[in-house]
Amino acid sequence: MRPIIRSLVVFGFALGACGGDGSATYKINFKALVAGAPFSCSSTYDNIGSSKTTIQPLDFRMYVQDVSLVRAGGAHVPLALTPDPIWQSKSVALLDFEDGTGLCNTASPDTRTFVTGTAPSQSDYTGVQFTLGVPPDLDHLDVASATAPQNVPALWWSWLGGYRFVRIDVASQANESWSFHLGAMNCTGAVMTDINCKYPNQSTITLGGFTPSSSVVTMDLATLFADSDLDAQVDGMTDLVPGCMSGPDDPECPALYSKVGLTFQSNDAGPAQTFFTVSE
Repeated sequence: MRPIIRSLVVFGFALGACGGDGSATYKINFKALVAGAPFSCSSTYDNIGSSKTTIQPLDFRMYVQDVSLVRAGGAHVPLALTPDPIWQSKSVALLDFEDGTGLCNTASPDTRTFVTGTAPSQSDYTGVQFTLGVPPDLDHLDVASATAPQNVPALWWSWLGGYRFVRIDVASQANESWSFHLGAMNCTGAVMTDINCKYPNQSTITLGGFTPSSSVVTMDLATLFADSDLDAQVDGMTDLVPGCMSGPDDPECPALYSKVGLTFQSNDAGPAQTFFTVSE
């Protein structure tokens, strides 16, 4: 049985033991907030989004890849992920902030709030970089036979649709479920080894301005939803689902994409992301 982990979600750096080859183990922790308060499946949060609605979390999980540490001079040093049986492979790490309580009826009480790996031991790491999602060559596996952490059905659409890189669901005053599901779009092909996506939607996040021992990087859902009406009702014509599931022409996607540094239905460079920030 998996141990139940109910730790506070924090995102910063922790330095572990140094190896004899000059490498060290680094633990990158994540912290999730809603309007400055800790994210909790058992809490409600007021004045969220453009309609200033009240929300309660339903789900918050995401994949990250290509993690690196950034030195003061700007050099990027890859973090070699440490594989484990549940949360990490050599290529992908799964982060899970919901604990199955409250309205989070996920049957998934375990949480995972950090990424761990090894990198050369340096005293001048001042930043971190990672990409949301899974590598394109791993995006169209069969979840039924995939190995961890890509064996989670709730984070998989289909061979053609691939994985949900980010899954965030909340209940609002007017909607039982309002979603942001980020994934590759406009995919074509017949089998999982022959699928191409016009819009990979790979968002690379680069953060600086912190020290490894004390800085924290946070994700605040109030920032993500700032320009979104979580009480809006779908019309069944121009808007088919409450929120954004990355579908073509979804009117609620552009505002959310911009918060994670992407431009909807485009591979052009997106605006500066605002969802991830650094604090002490």
